Amino acid sequence: MNKNMGKNKLQLKKLDVVVIIVCLLAAFILAAGFIADRENARMLCISHAGKTLMTVALQDGLFGGRQDSDTSGKGIYYLITYEDGNTVIMQYEERPVFPSGISYNLVYVFNEEVRMEAADCRDQICVHHRPVTSSGESIICLPHRLVVELTGKGQEGMTDGMVK
Repeated sequence: MNKNMGKNKLQLKKLDVVVIIVCLLAAFILAAGFIADRENARMLCISHAGKTLMTVALQDGLFGGRQDSDTSGKGIYYLITYEDGNTVIMQYEERPVFPSGISYNLVYVFNEEVRMEAADCRDQICVHHRPVTSSGESIICLPHRLVVELTGKGQEGMTDGMVK
């Protein structure tokens, strides 16, 4: 029998180990950069059809500018309604009753996260979207052309990567 029969297994060479270590280090550095780049949101911007409807400053880690220290379960609701070309935003402390015969979106802001609580659009993708918590994240309702976006300090007026 041949003595080299068991040596046909895959063997790592020194260069292979170096390449693996370099790749792992590069992945670690990139991951650390992405984590460090995440910025807490400072502004909530609600816009419809490209026009900003409302910008809310998020102060002291609490949404809606609420200064009290009681965060025991109460958030802020923003009801956005669309009727005859007019878009109206109303703010509520309690969950509002939805209007009948009018298109709407309901945005809920609580405990440093924003989510689309309800909408009357047919696909409900915006409602099933996970809550957004960090700067640069957004929830978009395409049928209503609504964008709910969190921005960080210093991002107001910045252009994104697509500039012509």
